[in-house]
Amino acid sequence: MKNEEINAAEVVDLSHAKQAINEKKENDSLSRYLKVLSFSELIDETTHIIEELNKNGSTEEIIKKSKLILKEMGQRLTHSQGFSRSLVKMKEDLENRLTRS
Repeated sequence: MKNEEINAAEVVDLSHAKQAINEKKENDSLSRYLKVLSFSELIDETTHIIEELNKNGSTEEIIKKSKLILKEMGQRLTHSQGFSRSLVKMKEDLENRLTRS
């Protein structure tokens, strides 16, 4: 019986690691998708996420997608000059909405 107890204690559950790997793959895939979008398409994605948040509230999936969109939007805004205040406002509105959730 002691050998069974010792063997059971040595068993490692890999389901959490597999889940983390799958989530990273999904995030990487979405990040690559967002990078190839035109700025107009990225704004459309941002608007769509804001509408989803207003309609359905936040879910884990929407929050993850929102954070990736915010990251991409932030990178583009900081590396570019001349964007209107409304675009920065859109980014801030989405960030504020996520922090309240």
